[in-house]
Amino acid sequence: MYIPLNIRTDYSLLHSMIKIKDLVMFAKENNIKALTITDDNMFGAMEFYLECTKNNIKPIIGLNILYKKEEIILYARNYEGYINLLKLSSSEDKDFKKYSSNILCILPCKSRSIYKELKEIYSDLYISYENDEEKEKIKSNNKLYMKEIRALKKEDLICINYLDAIKESRFVSFKNYDEYLKLDMEDNSFIYDLIDIKIEKHNNLLPQFENSFNLLKEKCKEGLRKRFGDSVGSKYIERLKYELNTINEMGFNDYFLIVSDYVKFAKENDILVGPGRGSAVGSLVAYTLEITEIDPLKYGLLFERFLNKKRITMPDIDIDFDAEKRDKVINYCKNKYGEKKVAGIITFATLGIKSVLKDVGKTMDINSSEIDYLIKLLDTNKDLKYNLKLDKIKNHLSKNNDLKKLYDICIKLEGIKKLSSVNASGVIICNEDLDNFVPLVKHGDLYLSGYTMNYLEDIGLLKMDFLGLKNLITLSSILSEININLKDIPLNDKETFEIFNKSNTLGIFQFETDGMMNVLKKYKINKFEDIYNLSAIFRPGPKENIDTFIKRKIGREKIDCYDKSLEPILNSTYGIIVYQEQIMMIANTMASYSLGEADILRRAMSKKKEDILINEKDNFVKRSIQNGYSEEFSLKIYDLILKFAEYGFNKSHSVAYALISYQMAYLKAHYKEVFYKNLLNSCIGSISSTNEYIKEAKKLDVKFNSFDINISDFKYSVNNGINLPLTLVINYGACKNIIEERKNGKFKDIYDFLGRVDLKIFNKELISKMIMVGCFDLFGINKKTLIENLDIIYNYVELDSDVMKPNLIEYEEYNKKELTLKEYEILGFYLNNNPITEYRKENNIRITLSNVSSYISIVIDLVVFISDKKEIITKDNKKMCFITLNDDFTNLEGVVFNNAYIELPDIKVNDIVKVRGRIESRNGKLQIIVNKMELLS
Repeated sequence: MYIPLNIRTDYSLLHSMIKIKDLVMFAKENNIKALTITDDNMFGAMEFYLECTKNNIKPIIGLNILYKKEEIILYARNYEGYINLLKLSSSEDKDFKKYSSNILCILPCKSRSIYKELKEIYSDLYISYENDEEKEKIKSNNKLYMKEIRALKKEDLICINYLDAIKESRFVSFKNYDEYLKLDMEDNSFIYDLIDIKIEKHNNLLPQFENSFNLLKEKCKEGLRKRFGDSVGSKYIERLKYELNTINEMGFNDYFLIVSDYVKFAKENDILVGPGRGSAVGSLVAYTLEITEIDPLKYGLLFERFLNKKRITMPDIDIDFDAEKRDKVINYCKNKYGEKKVAGIITFATLGIKSVLKDVGKTMDINSSEIDYLIKLLDTNKDLKYNLKLDKIKNHLSKNNDLKKLYDICIKLEGIKKLSSVNASGVIICNEDLDNFVPLVKHGDLYLSGYTMNYLEDIGLLKMDFLGLKNLITLSSILSEININLKDIPLNDKETFEIFNKSNTLGIFQFETDGMMNVLKKYKINKFEDIYNLSAIFRPGPKENIDTFIKRKIGREKIDCYDKSLEPILNSTYGIIVYQEQIMMIANTMASYSLGEADILRRAMSKKKEDILINEKDNFVKRSIQNGYSEEFSLKIYDLILKFAEYGFNKSHSVAYALISYQMAYLKAHYKEVFYKNLLNSCIGSISSTNEYIKEAKKLDVKFNSFDINISDFKYSVNNGINLPLTLVINYGACKNIIEERKNGKFKDIYDFLGRVDLKIFNKELISKMIMVGCFDLFGINKKTLIENLDIIYNYVELDSDVMKPNLIEYEEYNKKELTLKEYEILGFYLNNNPITEYRKENNIRITLSNVSSYISIVIDLVVFISDKKEIITKDNKKMCFITLNDDFTNLEGVVFNNAYIELPDIKVNDIVKVRGRIESRNGKLQIIVNKMELLS
């Protein structure tokens, strides 16, 4: 029996064509009884072990490692040897002697000079050869055939050249590789009997608290009193008892105590924590521990959606932190439990459908525009093999041999791992050093688990999510400036509801897309419930019910809850099933399912597990009939919840995230200047976002102060209006120079300014920009006078003279249009005077983009500027383009077909145009079909 001994997989990044699942399937098809992997890391060991054992193939786990700069291969003989490989792969100072037990070592012939040295470490030591010449050189009897394998089939070897080229960022060159998996080589079956690895799942790997159940119970009782005072309702006490017993029986007391501890640390150390996310918001235990901020009973949230004994899965409490301070919480855990007991989680980027074409295309020196066009033709939700069935792809490739060759290579390379990265949120915490269970790799100050999150539960490790939410940065910054506690914000504030109803929701979490703003105009929010309902229904799938939802809400259509018994469940969503919890409650009400059983049904429905669904249909109907419902009605409701289950949303998550949205809207309504200041500071560097936010702020009567060389800073600030930052005009270094110098006193005039700052930075071009945006207006000299006299001013400053300042030649100021356009040219947006307003007056046009919804199917005239343009070639080889039109406050998509485009093909971004066209609604979104355009500026 031949066992291929040196197989490298794609976990050896950009070195091998072999994916583990493909390797195991190949072995199964070819009756190979044992397989090895020998990557230069242990990252693939768990996937390899599970795939092999699932398919009755013996897994032999190896590690390609350097010993004194010589390559050796180590194999684990059993579980102890496997742990030793984990230790060796994880440590920077590799102690081969310490971790040598139950290890089989194979030394390649070329490295045999260190044989004696290794013999003192490893009792099982073999020398390998690749050919007869090497075989003759080896005097020891402990020799065997071994050659590195990097592809399963001979025809795949050519692809190795492309991996090499991608890895080294060069054009492809070709070598004749022979490193594929051959089936009939020398018998080495003795290895089979030497190795037997069994990796068991461990229990209780979390840090342990003494008397954890009693400790958890006491903390929850204390939290219950803190939340509700001494008069706690019986339903809360019963729910808390039930949850605590479930948590205890499932063995998760320590988990809740750990999460509670690091959330408490965050809250006590000025790190903003979100109100909760996901199904954990349905837990009263989490609420009493102040892990979450939503009362689950008040909002009808179900604990069983999160945790129940019918569904034995790990709990999953995801926590949102201020993204800028998230690392402080992880460091707290690391310091508390130990550096090697807390780790992030590795993840791998692959050569995906787009990146593989781009990366391989570079190695073949194919023009990037050709590849970009090919990518536009693809269905990027499918793989390259599927796309090759499409006529448009076949036709396009048939016209270009280089692209056809590229595509054929990429089909083989698609999905190969390209580089490692860090899981955005996952952290594991253990009661032992983690390299007893997983390979570790150092990433900055934090260790990472070398196994991805998919394999941690198989070991018994529990992933915890420490998420960084950018919106919490803005929220935290606002709260640091105002005297308000989020818990004191009333949930029935009319001014807050107006922010939503007038769709002034830029910067509001979940509500700032164009589509959502359009819905808000019709929806009319008047209670907090409306906000979480809308955020839940505004998703692919449920969106088709939005019109019905709105009609029923405003009384234009009758609410149908199907049966009086279902009204308490469906009334709040106007008879439409929106939430997963509603599905569970319907099953509970009609068919007397326990909520744990109902959650199993809900999961089966959402994951389309047909075998469960077929069995449960009869069960649901039978049990419903026993409760007095007709067979016809029972079947109707089962089919209805089956339809909605596919996109039913988690109500717990929806309520929690809607609270963040509401809180942000409340602060926007009541602390406008502070809100916009922080919002704008969050997007410094993004001209488009800055422009949008400033336009909306001005619409809400927020005042913006002109640039002032004695006041403007690095960032936006508030002082009877919002002060603009100097960084909109000059770079950080120049800004720093000004602010440092300002500590010595305010600038008295432009001469004083230029005499104190670094003139190597502040050349005439930069000073001209600063003049045109008003930085020096405070000195009482108009912009044109300063610009025209710059040479005189610089000459005076450079002379370093004490003589009297020169008289400046006075000029009449630039006209309004010149000032406005120059301001736009420098800033990228209109700050003070939008010329569109002037052009609109000149052309006697009253319609604006904010009211085009009143003109659907009507031809209208507009004055706009073009903020984006994409030209394409149609199937009949004609040019057309898609444009984004903007005016004072709004944007609109425009379609310009060839007949209109040929009349004015040279329009470009930032041009101001008069547009005539027909307003249409397409997929719920407005657009204008352009008939004619006239360039105004």
